[in-house]
Amino acid sequence: MATLTIHGTPLSTYARTCRMACREKGVAYELDPVMPQSDEQKAMQPWGSVPAMTHGDVRMYESLAICNYIDHAFDGPPLQPADPLANARCWQWTSVFIQYLYRPAIDIVLQRLIVPAQGGEPDEALVESSVPKSDKALVALDGALEGNACFAGGEASIADYMVLPVLHYLKMTPEGETLLAPRANIARWQAAIDERESAVATVPEFG
Repeated sequence: MATLTIHGTPLSTYARTCRMACREKGVAYELDPVMPQSDEQKAMQPWGSVPAMTHGDVRMYESLAICNYIDHAFDGPPLQPADPLANARCWQWTSVFIQYLYRPAIDIVLQRLIVPAQGGEPDEALVESSVPKSDKALVALDGALEGNACFAGGEASIADYMVLPVLHYLKMTPEGETLLAPRANIARWQAAIDERESAVATVPEFG
């Protein structure tokens, strides 16, 4: 049987999501650690973003599509709930994350962790404008976890595997530490998800 390959640097949050999906599903995979915007990656993903996926003759990019393919193409524990309402919650909070948290949170992470590591000066205006945007999304996500173990309810799903990698980095920044400090539901959730085998096995070496 063809080996599934995730193409993308292990530092990528979205590549980590797809790798977590593989491990949660029980799918053996290989990681091809290509960098964003490399010629190799642009040959698989027109915009040069990571990750991309190959599985035999199947070529695919975009993390949600990859995760859905993994969920439906292989036997194993489901990555999304069968219950209609729980399934809708899975995609609601995945959408909230992508639309409202990912960009501002990653902007904070890039300016605080990556730019200085490369010898540059952080864009303080970008950090400042990203904080309230991140906070509004975190308030909503924290509320979603009130009385729930995970974003779709009692069981972990794609929504959890999308959010965790970004919060892993955000928590390493001063702004992220402040933003996350009052979010008790997120803290409880993150501590539990961090202990899953899929999370432990895919922790990025950065930091």
